[in-house]
Amino acid sequence: MTRLKVVLALVPILLLAGCIGGLGAETPSDSADSSPEEVPGVTNGTLTNDSALIQANRKAVTTNGATVQINQSSREMNIDARLVIGANLSTYRLSGSGTVSPDTDTSIDQWSNETMQFVRTSSGEQTNYRVLEGHDDRLTMLSSMETFLSAGNFEVANETTDDGMVVLTADSASPANTSMANLEQFEGRLVVNESGQIQNFTVTLTQDGEQVSYSYELQQVGVERVQKPDWVNDVPPGATLQTQLSVNVENNSYLVLEHSEGDTVPRGTTVQVTSNGTTDTVGLNSSLSAGDRRYLYFDTSSQELQVTADRPDSSAVSPVTSPTSVEITTEGGVVLQSGSMGWASESAGASDAGSRHDSSSGERTDGTATPS
Repeated sequence: MTRLKVVLALVPILLLAGCIGGLGAETPSDSADSSPEEVPGVTNGTLTNDSALIQANRKAVTTNGATVQINQSSREMNIDARLVIGANLSTYRLSGSGTVSPDTDTSIDQWSNETMQFVRTSSGEQTNYRVLEGHDDRLTMLSSMETFLSAGNFEVANETTDDGMVVLTADSASPANTSMANLEQFEGRLVVNESGQIQNFTVTLTQDGEQVSYSYELQQVGVERVQKPDWVNDVPPGATLQTQLSVNVENNSYLVLEHSEGDTVPRGTTVQVTSNGTTDTVGLNSSLSAGDRRYLYFDTSSQELQVTADRPDSSAVSPVTSPTSVEITTEGGVVLQSGSMGWASESAGASDAGSRHDSSSGERTDGTATPS
């Protein structure tokens, strides 16, 4: 079963700026009266190809620039996000906040130009910064609506908006066209122009007795460039470290931290591990370069977290248990990696086993911690 979750990730997803202008400005239509059959993905009055509509919408907002507001709520989380895109994806900014558990309020701010991505996340009293090389053009927030579009039986309604937009509605879901299961109620309304630019999209549904709502609103078209926010000047130097780190459980007993590629992780970086109902932190007493690995384990006698360059003797190890979470932080307070993992005991020691990543839970069944 696939649950409808949008997680404010450190990438990954997880994009507002002074140039967004007046929000709520009118958006131009292709004509005074758009033709439903010209809308990408619509055939014989029915939305038959949601992917084609998603791609057309993405092209429209990234070519000319746009501001969109996305909201999602359920029993488990409430998320508000605003995405501002500069023309031709020259720049973009995501600003989001939400509650992903009863006691955890999280916010994310991401700004990207042609060469770099700057990310700031806050949870409680902790603020973290990351700088990533390259231009991430995936814009996952734009494609997240496809799950909802594919679930509903959307048909052209016998109505148009005042500015001639096409309206499609759905009052039922089609399990044959979606991986979502146990949908007990589904209602959706989609407003789109002839070129496929979505103006407004709302969904309310019930799944396993849980109510979920989702909304997408185009608030402005025509954004030339998104200005760099002031907080980028607060990014600490260590946030520019580019590393490829992985954490695996081995022999169902201890953790293996491996650095496969990128900058050297500096000495003094700390690793925090939560397992066996215990949380402890240990510092790296030497730097970690590409190709290096370290072994992390809870000492049998003291129950304190230890780190060593050599594989530990099993008699000295108090085995870690599933689930386990790991956070790697530099002395400057930059979180290089944070994630959790769960595994089945019979497969925990198979570090080369195939993995399945569950993006909604941040876990892998092979026991590999994935960065948040």
